[in-house]
Amino acid sequence: MSNEYISDVVFDIIHSYRIAMRSALNASDLGLNYMHVRCLTFINSNEVCTANDIVSYFARDKAQIARLIKEMIDKQWLTKTINLEDKRSQFLSLTEEGKRLVAFILKTQANVHKQMQKDISSQALENFQQTAEAMATNLKMFK
Repeated sequence: MSNEYISDVVFDIIHSYRIAMRSALNASDLGLNYMHVRCLTFINSNEVCTANDIVSYFARDKAQIARLIKEMIDKQWLTKTINLEDKRSQFLSLTEEGKRLVAFILKTQANVHKQMQKDISSQALENFQQTAEAMATNLKMFK
């Protein structure tokens, strides 16, 4: 197997997954992009979350995350509250609208994952996951 083939397959999976999620979510109609989805689900899965937590986890630029958070606050998906232990930071939490959106995202992800795994044995999926995790670990040296 050539190195180009592996990268082609990885890019094809990523591209196909994004298209499937975008379509299933009607992302354009909702004003959602890839980073909105990732940040909303990250905030949902963490009891306490700050902008710096998002910057660290996703290894993104602080200014990019600040703009993204401002946009999600403007769309009324998020709110900020003061961190009493560190006045320089604020906690991010989902609004009721944000919670409804995350529930929809998670349901959509489950449906897309089900379709993506259709007709693939559990052993093949396990092998793929182990291989993909090993490849991701091998690439972390470039961070």
